[in-house]
Amino acid sequence: MSLILLLGAASAINKARKGQWYTAGGIFLPILGVGVMLFGGLERHSPLLFWLGVALAVVGFGVEFIAYRRTRPSVPQ
Repeated sequence: MSLILLLGAASAINKARKGQWYTAGGIFLPILGVGVMLFGGLERHSPLLFWLGVALAVVGFGVEFIAYRRTRPSVPQ
């Protein structure tokens, strides 16, 4: 899990350097949320950390959707 978090952080930093902040957040927040959810919530039996991890993952997927909508080419009608 630490390796996945490290690789996700490196990818998010790369996107942030290019100015793609929504994509960087969409990459990093779900990975961070899963880490908090698994290690804090399930392993230590803390419901607060579990729900915090779920919230981070959901927000990350929302940011990813915003990044997708912003970079998708508009279709003329």
